[in-house]
Amino acid sequence: MINAALVLEGGSLRSVYTAGVLDVFMENNLEYSYIVGVSAGALCAGNYIAGHIGRSARINILHSNDPNFFGLKQLLLKGSVFNFNFLFNTVKEWYPYDDEKIDNPDRRFLIGATNCDTGEPVYFERRDYKGLTHALQASASIPLLCKKVQIDGMDCIDGGVADPIPVKKALSEGYKKVVLVLTRNVKYVMECSSARTRFLYKRVYRKYPRLIETLDYRPQKYNALIDEINAMEADNRIFIFRPSNEVTIKRLERDARALLELYFQGREDALRLLPQLYEYLNRASG
Repeated sequence: MINAALVLEGGSLRSVYTAGVLDVFMENNLEYSYIVGVSAGALCAGNYIAGHIGRSARINILHSNDPNFFGLKQLLLKGSVFNFNFLFNTVKEWYPYDDEKIDNPDRRFLIGATNCDTGEPVYFERRDYKGLTHALQASASIPLLCKKVQIDGMDCIDGGVADPIPVKKALSEGYKKVVLVLTRNVKYVMECSSARTRFLYKRVYRKYPRLIETLDYRPQKYNALIDEINAMEADNRIFIFRPSNEVTIKRLERDARALLELYFQGREDALRLLPQLYEYLNRASG
């Protein structure tokens, strides 16, 4: 177990890139003592902590055209674009999950979500499958496309809203070595939400004014955070895996070939950077 923090960005189906990186980690027995992820990044981490190489990729790629997994049908029938029951229960029958590995005293796994009342990030730590999947659902509930999830008495949505890349959470826990897996390449800049989207935020979340404010300022916050992360990377304070090429797939991508290509890009980037990662992890902290 490496005494370092692993931080995972979300990105819905773009997370197949993360799946590729994490599969290489598992194949090389790279286990981190602390993991914090949001949204689809946390979903990938759920398979990573159980040691299931290829599970995230198989689910997202092989079922990318399955209307029982995600899409308009699910949104109309159940109010959420993703069918979380399918993801956590039905799929488990086809791709077994090692529940026992969740409860590992040598490792912490935090799942980030957004508190609708405060608009601030909250983090959940669960050591059983039911609790884990409930927290993961809260973390991955995309605004406007998924229902709110109540957990620990709080209404929550996608963790990527309040804390899209929880690197500061990892640093606040005292970790000197932090490894990030991002799902956008270095040139990406998040654009401001359209007037129509901001109108929908105000209408759908009218009971949560602080959440609306967080949603409205999300692009500016994300871009400023990326600037900070790039500066930390330049100072060798953190180590980053990010797509070497521009990511063009959609959030709810149906093209299995495009998803497979992004998965292999994650694998290739991870394999290429492994020697530098080992050097970073073995370097004495300043």
